[in-house]
Amino acid sequence: MPLVANTTSGALSRARIASYIAASESVTPVTVTDAARTLTAAELLVSKLFTCTPTAARAFTTPTGAEIAAAVSDEVVGSSFEFTIVNLAAATHAITLTAGASGVTIVGAAAVSAATSGTFVGVVTAADTVSIYRK
Repeated sequence: MPLVANTTSGALSRARIASYIAASESVTPVTVTDAARTLTAAELLVSKLFTCTPTAARAFTTPTGAEIAAAVSDEVVGSSFEFTIVNLAAATHAITLTAGASGVTIVGAAAVSAATSGTFVGVVTAADTVSIYRK
């Protein structure tokens, strides 16, 4: 989401900036059950924090690129979002972020090992494609 926004007349929109700040500072932790899970676009953009205590290797699958791009309302190519996966398992049992059916590319290590966390940054690269980078 761009920090500076213009109204249709070209004037800076304070409401738009305030909305951006409120959204970027808000985190709603999601406790994921011990199972494979397909994350929603809303969860990636709004919740931003996922915790799980897996008892076996688990996969968290992203939505499609088109679903994510559509959820990043009124944004342009280059808009980004960040989310974190926390693996609460004491030992073994990784959680692996996997790409949705289409339009998502994961760059970097997708596996979050036990007793660690992984932070990812998603970047909208086209109207229906998103690249997600491990930080």
